[in-house]
Amino acid sequence: MEDPEGRGRMLVGTLRDITAERLAAHREAAVSALSVRLSQSATLQEVLDTGVAELRRQWNAARVLAATWERGNPVALTSTSASLDWDDLQPQLREAIEALRAQPLHVSMAAGADGDRPAGAGTAVEYSGGMAAIWIDLDGTQRFGLEDRTLLALLGGSLGQALNRARLLDQQREVGLALQHAILGPGWMPPGFAVRYEPATPPLEVGGDWYDIAELAGNRIGIIVGDCVGRGLPAASVMGQLRSACRALLLQSAGPAQALTALDRFAEFIPDALCSTVFCGVLDTATGRLTYCSAGHPPRILAHPGGRVELLDQGRSLPLALSPTHPRREATTHIPLGARLLLYTDGLVERRRRPIDAGTAQLSALLRRAARDLPVDDLAGQIMTGLIPDQGYEDDVAVLLYHRVAPLELAFRADPGELTAVRRQLRSWLRQLSLGTMLAQDVLIAACEACANAIEHGYRDSPGGIVRLKVEVTGPDLRITVTDSGSWRPPRRVPYRGNGLNLIRATMQHVEISAGDSGTTVAMRARSLPSALASAPRPSGR
Repeated sequence: MEDPEGRGRMLVGTLRDITAERLAAHREAAVSALSVRLSQSATLQEVLDTGVAELRRQWNAARVLAATWERGNPVALTSTSASLDWDDLQPQLREAIEALRAQPLHVSMAAGADGDRPAGAGTAVEYSGGMAAIWIDLDGTQRFGLEDRTLLALLGGSLGQALNRARLLDQQREVGLALQHAILGPGWMPPGFAVRYEPATPPLEVGGDWYDIAELAGNRIGIIVGDCVGRGLPAASVMGQLRSACRALLLQSAGPAQALTALDRFAEFIPDALCSTVFCGVLDTATGRLTYCSAGHPPRILAHPGGRVELLDQGRSLPLALSPTHPRREATTHIPLGARLLLYTDGLVERRRRPIDAGTAQLSALLRRAARDLPVDDLAGQIMTGLIPDQGYEDDVAVLLYHRVAPLELAFRADPGELTAVRRQLRSWLRQLSLGTMLAQDVLIAACEACANAIEHGYRDSPGGIVRLKVEVTGPDLRITVTDSGSWRPPRRVPYRGNGLNLIRATMQHVEISAGDSGTTVAMRARSLPSALASAPRPSGR
């Protein structure tokens, strides 16, 4: 502008300190970026993983840790570096992180070596059911001033809100899963059985397909596989009603045909149950006799030990509720020792623009090629992965597989050196049944302990006799029998020995000892309880 006195031009300027504005904008941008990333995290662990990664990026930190405390659980640690446990941290660092819990959302710092630049900073946030402490490891060259502390407190607040949201979602998910699992079917299988289940509608873990196993009198097992029309939650609600009704009817009926005839009448009163398909069978595990009835369900596949594959397509009738007054027919077949029986729903073999018979043929070929000694649970997994389309299954899939394993019968010399081979053969036999680790270990311990007792006490004065071991599946149980023909002698009094029978009784559900002039027999029974089966997790898909 011109000088009013005419002596030249003047420059006039205004200076404004925008430091606070820029810092505020930076804080808003950082909080917004963290909130966007956290909004994409569905579980508590995903929130923690996202949070520590974003904080590390924000401060270009060497490492960021998140420790969480929840009632009844050990301290859990999430790190941006290599996987670490709480006990892996140095004691001083654990103490610093622990101290953060006393003042949530208060930022604390640990002094560095030079006393000027901090070695780390952290804060703690509370959420429903627990507390999380966040620790930022600085590289020793960074300053962590008031603005950094303010920003960390703001980001900690956003993280706490996200943890609360994720915890609520986790709780809702757990309740939903518990309800879904309750209507799906048993979480365990008798020896020789395996299942796979794949719903077509995520995030649901159930759909319109189902399987069920029912223990019947006389070493018999009731087997049910069904398929409701539709998918998703509506089909799952129908499925739950039909599954419960079919199990109850089978327990009270004279056979599968009578159970499905009664289920017809029940299905009439359930909306959307029309045209549901069901297979219902009763298996005598001792004889291999299978009596079955099919209400419009896909044919069963029986793979014989020699490689021949047979479709069990008898006992057929209409799907449910189409003709409730029409009596249903039964069929009977024999499952030889070593054979495998496969039951499934049409989602396993049905594809667009392909005849369903082609899918059944592909499934039969896969079953024919399977190794004879492949554990039944592994085979169920192979079936699911072998037939999965490129885009995944488009319909619900349920697979139930049964392997009728021949009894294990061993006769060996009463020599402790023979026990290694006995244990190896027994372990291999148990593996075919896909028993859980705990149950298989219990059987190994009890059987081998009984064999060792027979060697020591039955043939102490006349070594070289024969001990016989037999293990077989009878219904839901494993029966183990150890027999010797020697003369039982009471154990020698040794302070640290003599607990063999106590060990056997602790691992078996039932133990009976019969001693006589002709020898001693130890008969044991183990049951595949849900808690003993490792293969019992809700076996989904692959």
